[in-house]
Amino acid sequence: MAVSGTVPARTRPRVDPSSLARWVRRLTLVLAVGLGVWCYAAFGTEWVPPGMRTVPSIAPGSLCLVDRRASAVQVGRDVFVRAQGVRLLTRVQAIDGDSVLVANPDPMAPYPDSRAFGALPRSQVLGAVMVVFAPGDGARGGG
Repeated sequence: MAVSGTVPARTRPRVDPSSLARWVRRLTLVLAVGLGVWCYAAFGTEWVPPGMRTVPSIAPGSLCLVDRRASAVQVGRDVFVRAQGVRLLTRVQAIDGDSVLVANPDPMAPYPDSRAFGALPRSQVLGAVMVVFAPGDGARGGG
């Protein structure tokens, strides 16, 4: 007599491929969400206000990818700071403990720097420039 269909196995496999795939998808989703939250907290974007020519290599109207972590603030890096209620793009001249001296590379810039308002606390540094997307151009490195 012929048997139609398949005969079920007597033992179940130790690892079910479909449940393993489901577990891997869930783990990937959790890791992706965690990475997204970390990137949102550590990095951000800043626009260079129109008319601000404090750093000659970064054009006004550029979109900058910035590193918000305190470890990114180093001497010689271009940074966004909040000074006297205004957001400025400038360059770090010196770091002394918890204070930062900033100076505009363009001495003729109409915007103030530490020569006018003194040292800033590190909490006033909004982020260090990592990448610059110039208006009408491609991406180029900042820094």
